[in-house]
Amino acid sequence: MTVSRACRTCGTMQEFRMFNAAERAVVRAMKGAGHFVDDYWRCTAVGCRWYQRYLNRGEDGLLPEELKIQAVPAE
Repeated sequence: MTVSRACRTCGTMQEFRMFNAAERAVVRAMKGAGHFVDDYWRCTAVGCRWYQRYLNRGEDGLLPEELKIQAVPAE
């Protein structure tokens, strides 16, 4: 499931999806073991690392470089 949201990094409306397990683990490690990470969504644009809470853009940030969205290789 995706939703269309304004991405601060991309500067346009983009599709966002819920965090996967790796993304939840990274943000929990950055913000503390007790931090609730189940309502974070991330931009799905190629090269983007932006994430934010579903309804609160004030709780946002950038994921580490290794979690950047990669381009799908052409077949």
